[in-house]
Amino acid sequence: MAWLKQTLPDFLAKGIEQLDFDGDVQLTWNENKRTFNLELTFFAQNNLHDAIFDLTGVESDEPIVTFVDAILIYDRTSFDPAQITNDYLVCLPFAGKEGWSLAMGRAFFRYLQIVLDNGESDLLDFLNDQEVAVFELEWSPSEFEEILQHYKHESTQRLTIPE
Repeated sequence: MAWLKQTLPDFLAKGIEQLDFDGDVQLTWNENKRTFNLELTFFAQNNLHDAIFDLTGVESDEPIVTFVDAILIYDRTSFDPAQITNDYLVCLPFAGKEGWSLAMGRAFFRYLQIVLDNGESDLLDFLNDQEVAVFELEWSPSEFEEILQHYKHESTQRLTIPE
């Protein structure tokens, strides 16, 4: 019953601590916009010292490659992410002061762990296999929804937003 009366910010912070990830995950809360930003940073050894181009065309042949992406969690009652959706891996809404359901929170971290594991593996493939031309993280709405459906019957508990 550790989930009882837990807030969404506390749940997110605790969930991040429990992730098995060699990179870095930073959580920021923008109280004015009522958004959470999870910045995911991957680090990998560029053993082949190949030149790598980012999406803006900047070239790097550094021995350590850093890849950053982000997830936006936003208050659907006060924020519209339409103009910035392409800047994020995924944009997920929460329901104002009601936050997320516990099912949504549990599904989010279960699927995020899968995304991080696949991302680490895919980044290494990109750096070490000449035939892999592109690296990008992938968030599958259908896979996430499938995991969410698994948790929906477990609890009606809410992860609320504190006043």
